[in-house]
Amino acid sequence: MKLKDAILLAAAALNVDGVLTGERPETDKLFLQCANNCLDEIAAEYIRLEESKKVMATDGKIYYSELSETVFDIIDVRKDGTRVTYRLMPSYIEVGEGEYTVRFCTRPLTLESDDDVPFPLKLTPRILSYGIAAEYLLCNGFYDEAVTYDKRFKDALNHSAYGKAEKRIRRRRWLE
Repeated sequence: MKLKDAILLAAAALNVDGVLTGERPETDKLFLQCANNCLDEIAAEYIRLEESKKVMATDGKIYYSELSETVFDIIDVRKDGTRVTYRLMPSYIEVGEGEYTVRFCTRPLTLESDDDVPFPLKLTPRILSYGIAAEYLLCNGFYDEAVTYDKRFKDALNHSAYGKAEKRIRRRRWLE
């Protein structure tokens, strides 16, 4: 999915004309900023973007800059397939010497309108457009409408992230 698909859906829902045509560059910039804010929120709270990378520890340290520009959470550190204990420091991970595999979560980089969205297919343009619309309305001072779109956005994200499996309570016997 391209980011512009979601932006155009949000603009259509809000009846904003001329988005991503070059007619109104300030509006285009605001919609892009809103879209990137939504992607950041999704990565942080709903759909994690996990990566793993093999790195060599120098002086018992693995610097975050060796992993990715946008690391925000370390899932685990392994040496030869076995989990090892580690200590998180402000700019590096403290481990022993050797080669390690680090699993971590990242946030997406700032995207442009023609870029592909780096999330799985369960994040549809419609879901993302709700978040973009909520952000756009919030930026323009329409707080009540923003709350409505934000609720739609979060409900749709919860539904897609956690599934729609039917919840059943086990049958029990009556106690006498």
